[in-house]
Amino acid sequence: MVPTVYDWRDDPMGTVLAVPAVRARFMRFEPGFAQEEGHSHEQSGGWETFLVLEGTLEFDIDGTTATVGPGQALVAAPWQVHRLRCTSDVPAILYLTVTPHVPPTHTWYDAAGSIVDRGPGVTNPTWQGRPADGASDFAPRHKS
Repeated sequence: MVPTVYDWRDDPMGTVLAVPAVRARFMRFEPGFAQEEGHSHEQSGGWETFLVLEGTLEFDIDGTTATVGPGQALVAAPWQVHRLRCTSDVPAILYLTVTPHVPPTHTWYDAAGSIVDRGPGVTNPTWQGRPADGASDFAPRHKS
C-alpha cells in the first residue's frame, strides 16, 4: 500500500483519519472568526491537540487565553472547555487530533454548566467529499 499524503490546501476543512483511537483533521478559519461557545470532550475522554500551521489563533481554555502561531501547539484535556478565534489578518490553518474519537465526540453545556445532549457529534468526517480514512484503508501487516 502506498501511503497517502494529505495537503491541507486540497481540503482545508478535511478529516484525514477517523478511527476509534483518533480523529485527525485540518481546519481553516478566516480573520475575525470566533467560536461562540466552548465545548469539551469530557464524555469521550478525548485529548485534543492543536497545531497551528499558518496565521494566529487565540484559544480560551477554561477561561485562560493563549495565543498560538505557526509551528506552535497546545493541548486541551478532556474536561477542559475550549474555543478559539482567528486573531491574524490572514486565514489561520490548524491541524488537530482528538484521541480517542468515540461518541459523543463533543460535550456541550448549558448556562448552569450541566451537560446538554446534542447527539453523537462528528459521525461522518470526510476528505475531499469522501469518507475519511479508517482502519480498513490500511493494509494489515503480514507476518513472514
